[in-house]
Amino acid sequence: MSPHIEPFDPTASQTSDLAAWSSVYADGQSALSGGAAPAEELATRLRSGRAGHAWRWSARITPGDPIHGVAELRRQHHAANTGFLRLFVAEHARRRGTGRGLRQAVVEEARAQGMDRLQSTVLAGEPGEHFARSSPYLHTLLRLELQRQYLDEPTLRRCWSLAATPARGYRLTHWQGPAPEHLVASFGRVMAHLLDAPGAALQVEARAWDVPQVRAWEHAMTEDGSRLVVGAALDRTSDQVVAATVSTVTSGVVADQHDTAVLPAHRRKGWPAGSRRPRRCGCTTCSRTWRRWR
Repeated sequence: MSPHIEPFDPTASQTSDLAAWSSVYADGQSALSGGAAPAEELATRLRSGRAGHAWRWSARITPGDPIHGVAELRRQHHAANTGFLRLFVAEHARRRGTGRGLRQAVVEEARAQGMDRLQSTVLAGEPGEHFARSSPYLHTLLRLELQRQYLDEPTLRRCWSLAATPARGYRLTHWQGPAPEHLVASFGRVMAHLLDAPGAALQVEARAWDVPQVRAWEHAMTEDGSRLVVGAALDRTSDQVVAATVSTVTSGVVADQHDTAVLPAHRRKGWPAGSRRPRRCGCTTCSRTWRRWR
């Protein structure tokens, strides 16, 4: 029996359906990235419309049964023709065609919305990679490494020590939410160097990083309810940003580090060059596969 796939409107769904959809999504996202906002928090944001614009679907065995599969499509803010897909199926309900049905529904909607490609992250190995390879439209763009850094006391003491002694000629700062007005332009100039990292062009496309674009990016990073936290190095002479690391935080126990970039003239001073992942820390790692449908 084919699963029942239908669009999902969290603002109008039954409370039990919203709770089930949020639970499957939160469990899947946690397994994929190491952490996620609690399902209850996600349900609250979805119900209130504060989770950002997206197209969503649910899957059941038959109409009226509990939701066991979910999918979400968002348009990439830096490329209107590209969508980003998140698709999760509860472990007990896999290998029944649910993933294929959800994926097909997303592909059809993406085409109807003028998108000609989808991007998604998939855990290497079973079962995610097997599912990804079952589609002729998908191919691997880049294999990424997810690094997990536990913030135990020795690690925090090391971080505080490094922060207290920046390289000569620099000072460190941080902010939450939008960049301060006097730093936003130089922060944008730093972020424009994300593409300097090997393989970065396979993950992000070139775009302007002027002040309006930075503000649009900040909005996109937080529209799902996450808090944006940026650490930056400032040149003491100009008091402008020359290096930055971007993270997002929810009420869950795991924060996500996204991008690190450094202006070329200020590299090799004690922080990593333009990169899309943190430096190796010797902790447990797992692989990801970045895939795209086109």
